[in-house]
Amino acid sequence: MMKHYYLKFTLIIGCLILWDCDKTTETVKHFDDYEFNTSIAGNGSFNIGHRFTINKEDYIEDQYDFVYYTKDLEERKFLIPGSLQNDHFPVYWREVHLPFKIIKKVKGDTLILIKNNKKIIFKRIKD
Repeated sequence: MMKHYYLKFTLIIGCLILWDCDKTTETVKHFDDYEFNTSIAGNGSFNIGHRFTINKEDYIEDQYDFVYYTKDLEERKFLIPGSLQNDHFPVYWREVHLPFKIIKKVKGDTLILIKNNKKIIFKRIKD
């Protein structure tokens, strides 16, 4: 009879240990809640997914995004080489090809992106 209690106790403890192992301690920060004045190196587009990394920290944009309406197709190709869309479609800041620098205040209405010494101001919109 005591063997059954030990067996049940061992199974319960084992389940609790396995259940606790599935939890992740990883935190993803909300991009809107942080200030940035940093350069992002590399080639190609930065990131168009839901989650992205800046300075080894993970962020998400789930309530707001930053967009820019280009003046013409040439300006659009400057930001996104090879783009065939016209200037009526917005450019999201994370579509811009690297390298560039971003400057943003906490909960700011604008994000300044500097690429090849050209300053472009992206406006915050509700996602």
